[in-house]
Amino acid sequence: MFCCPVHRILITSHKQSIQKLYRSKWKRIAIWIQQHNIDPFTPPVHSFSNSLLIFFGSGAVISTIKVQLAAISVFHIGNDTLSIIINKLCKTFLNGILLLRSPHKDPSPRWDLNLVLHFIVQPPFKPAATCDIKFLSWKTIFPVAITSARRISGIQALSSLPPYLTFHKGRFSLHTNPSFLPKVVLEANINHIINLSVFCPNVTNKGEYILHLLDIHRQLCFYLHRVKEFRKADQLFISFSSPRKGQPVSKVTLAKWLSDCISFIYNRQGVVLPRPFWTHSTRAMATSTVF
Repeated sequence: MFCCPVHRILITSHKQSIQKLYRSKWKRIAIWIQQHNIDPFTPPVHSFSNSLLIFFGSGAVISTIKVQLAAISVFHIGNDTLSIIINKLCKTFLNGILLLRSPHKDPSPRWDLNLVLHFIVQPPFKPAATCDIKFLSWKTIFPVAITSARRISGIQALSSLPPYLTFHKGRFSLHTNPSFLPKVVLEANINHIINLSVFCPNVTNKGEYILHLLDIHRQLCFYLHRVKEFRKADQLFISFSSPRKGQPVSKVTLAKWLSDCISFIYNRQGVVLPRPFWTHSTRAMATSTVF
């Protein structure tokens, strides 16, 4: 048996969110296995394939079934030190699922980025000094999401305090709170800095002025100034509505800000928003659009 300190380190090898996910997946699988009078911790490998077949029959895609298998590997006590994930039978089973249900995806999001950018520099998103704080928040988070291509969790973890938010001549830097752990815990991801330049700083005509209205540096300065009077947290983006006004916002809320912003603009333009639409598509849009 491991000593207590080693045991604690082994437990924390997965983030709490992943631990919670694996426990919920394992509970469902363990119930099925116990119903067939099999010990859930030391069952033969083929019994797991039978249980995974239930998820496949319900329409689960390959990525979902891989999560189920990862949860099994955490709790399964095998006869050797090899993970169940690299078991030959399980690998063959996954290859079969991949061939039967290939994960086809659209090459790029269906909504129009240019349409959103064209409208987001118009009322009610301007003037930034006096417009509704809701629209100012939307207009600030949208370009941050589009230009950084960060996950919602990474945007939520951005800090409003130096040295995690620093302004330089012609650019600024955004960094997550040091307590944040990204989805893929690598040193490069943990210490990743978002460096953004001032967009179209030297305005000489109306066209450049419109482009300058998209400048995140300008927008962020207005946002920080406007929310300063009711800010109650160090998180960059905070709630603008009661009863949590000034408090940190959740990942769900930030995702809703992005989806509401895009949906609002489409509705105001009288254009039907293409379906399916999901907030995560902002990352795909960021990496598939050439600016």
